[in-house]
Order: sequence, then structure tokens, then C-alpha cells
Amino acid sequence: MLKIDHPQIYIYSYQLSRKSPAKDSFIWTWVAHLWKYFSPQKDLDFPKENLTYPLSEAKNFSCFNKIEGLLRFCRLDDSTGIFVAIGSPETNENKDVEIQTIKEFNPNNLILAESYQEWLGQTILITYKAKTYQKLSKDNLRQVADECLVHLLPQVTQRPQFYRATELFGSSIFEYSSPQSQLQVLVYQVDDAIEKQLASVIQILFELFYHRHKMAKAFIDSREIYNLGHDFDVVVKDFIAELENSILQENQQSAQYLKESIKQLLHDSLNYERTFQALEDFENTINIHVDNYQQKLTEMSDRLQLPPEALTTFNLFIEKTAPYFQRQIQGDLGYFKHGKDLITTAIASIRGIVEIEQAERDQKHQIQEKKKYDRQNTADKNLQDQIQAVGVGIAAGAIVSSTSGLITQPWSISTNKPPHPFIIASFLSISCSLGAWYIAKTWIEHKRKSNENR
Repeated sequence: MLKIDHPQIYIYSYQLSRKSPAKDSFIWTWVAHLWKYFSPQKDLDFPKENLTYPLSEAKNFSCFNKIEGLLRFCRLDDSTGIFVAIGSPETNENKDVEIQTIKEFNPNNLILAESYQEWLGQTILITYKAKTYQKLSKDNLRQVADECLVHLLPQVTQRPQFYRATELFGSSIFEYSSPQSQLQVLVYQVDDAIEKQLASVIQILFELFYHRHKMAKAFIDSREIYNLGHDFDVVVKDFIAELENSILQENQQSAQYLKESIKQLLHDSLNYERTFQALEDFENTINIHVDNYQQKLTEMSDRLQLPPEALTTFNLFIEKTAPYFQRQIQGDLGYFKHGKDLITTAIASIRGIVEIEQAERDQKHQIQEKKKYDRQNTADKNLQDQIQAVGVGIAAGAIVSSTSGLITQPWSISTNKPPHPFIIASFLSISCSLGAWYIAKTWIEHKRKSNENR
């Protein structure tokens, strides 16, 4: 059975904390429970309001002389970071121990956050020393790493899957995590020299993991925004498809319905803008911490006087995982841009339809007005004709009335005599009336044509 010497765990925990650090938060409650279990002092006495950068001085604890450890605190940008070390003292009693003894470092599952909803994340580094007489093969090293993980995190649902194996400072290190996990576990076989190297870069390593979790958390949150945006996008596209189908079938849609559709699409466009802005914010966060992560790698390389390729374990995240985050968000932005453009096109199309229908209504109105004018004009002409006819009638009546007195005058037919006076008077009156009517009619028509040509 495989055994190990002096197992240790190092917990790097981070929580976004824009509010005053003096106020209670999830990460402070978590560390208070740890301290209460492992320390005889019970109450954690640390002035949270004085949280500063870099890591604070250590607060040491010891538990039954079997487990010892320390706490250190640090303010990182807009976040609170806590470093916890728990392990067995380097005594002969802690050599050649069963791997399962590592479960004593996680009583009641205290080392993990109850929920990562309010956390940036945690990195747990498990280290152990190999027995001097025991040379482990790669398969044995993986077996030890798996057993360390199983005994430290007995609940399967909380245990991350194996991700990859690399080498750091010439020794194998196994990572259990995923790009979308806020919990990262590393299992590492160390020796005295490696322990000194890790101790010399404790602050750099603490910040390196912080930037890693900032990127991972931004990506995880971007998935939530994408899922919400995708559901919304499906609803919008279904609405546009239904509207398009209705228009293609030439269904009669009221102008009010089309205007309401435009209002709805404008509202939807704002939701796209919010989705865009959120994704761009996450992308910006990742880009910023990519640069910060790279800077910390450079600092670590300089401090340890090692070439960058010697830090493959940490380089892989910046070379493969972070670019995956960036490409995915860029793809999401392109996807939602298509939806946003579709809304813009739909709004323009509906507005065009509304304008066409308005023009058609205006044209119909003009035709109706013209018909109304023509009917009125015809009625006016008829009225004028009636007036003229009435005038002729009145004139004829006046002629008859004015000449009626001549009817009684005596008159005999003779070739030598002129016509009867009544006939002569009637003829002259009728001729004058016809002449007057013709002159009046000609003048009215001329005036009407002049008005129409204006």
C-alpha cells in the first residue's frame, strides 16, 4: 500500500467584496468556522477593516499537536483573499502515513465554500513528500493524487474531475478542475528544495490564482448571460418570423398593430444592447486579468531565475484556457449581433410598410376628394343650368306677360299689312332673351375654364 510523508494543504480563497471588508461576508464566515475548529482560541481576532496588500502576517494555530497551520489575509483590487495552510508537523510521527489521514484536514467539509455563488473561487494545493526509499512511477503518482483527492473531498458531487498532468520544478503535479469550475485542486509531490521555491513566491502564487479565478468567474457568469440571452433570442426570432409570415400572406394589419410591433422590437433591441454590454464587460475583465496573469508569470520566472517554459503548469491556462474564454465570448457577441441586426431590419421593414400604407391611404383620400369635388362641380353646373332654364322660363313668361295686351287688338290677314302686333312683340322679346342667354352662357363658361386653368 502506498504511503506518504508530511501531507499539507494550502487553500487560496477569493471573494468579490466591493463593500467594506469590515462587514460580514461569506468568506469571513467560512474562515471563522475553520479557525474555530482548529484553534483553541475559538474566536478569530483579525481587524478586517485594516485588510491591506500584500498578505498579512500569519495567524498560527495548532490542533491536538497533530495538525498545525496558519491564516493570512490580503486585499486584492476589489476582492478579499485568504490564504490557509493546514498540515501535519514535520515530525517522525508524520512520516510513512496512510494517505487517508489527509481527511483530517477537512473535518465536516469545512475547507470548501458552502456555495460558490458569492465567491470568485478556491484553489487547493495538496503537497506531500515521497519516502526516501520509495521511487514512484507515473502511474503510482497518479494513484496517490487520486487517493489524496478522494480522501480530502469524500463527497463525489464536490470533487472536480481530473483535468491534466504536468511538471513543475521537475516534479509531477496533477490538476483536477475544468474551465468552468470555481474549484481547482492541485496534487503535488514536493521535496525540501521545491518547498523553498514555493515559499519564495507565495505572494506571486497567491495573486496568480486570484487572476485565474477572476477570469474563470467572468466566463462562468458570461454563460448565464448567454443562456438568458439565447432564450430571449429564440422568442424574438419567433415573433419576427410570425410577423414576417403575416406580412408575406398579405394579411390586413392595422397601422396600430404595426406600430405596437415596432415598439416591442425597440424594447427587444434594448435587451440585446444589455446582453451585449454584459458580455463585453466580461470580455474586458478577462482581457485585463490575462495581462495581469502574464505579468505574475514573468515575476515568478524572474524570482526563481527560471525560463518561462519551466512554468508549464501555469502557462497552459494563459495559452489554452484563457483564449478559449475569449473566443467563446467573441462568438456569443457575433451570435447576438445577428439577432440585433435582424431586429433593426424588421423595424425598418415595418416602418416601410407603414409608410406605404400611409401613402396608399393618402392617395385614396385624394381620389375621394377629387370625386367629391367632381360631384360638387357637376352639381354646380346642373344648378347653373337650372338657373339658366328658370331664367329662360321667366323671360318667356315675361314676354308673354308683356305682350299679352296686344292679343286683343284687331287685325286682319292681308298681304299688304304687317304681322299682328303680338307676333312682332313676341318675336323681338324672344330674340332679345335668347341673345341675352347666349351671352350669359358664354361668359359663365369662359370664367369657369379660367378658374380651372389656375
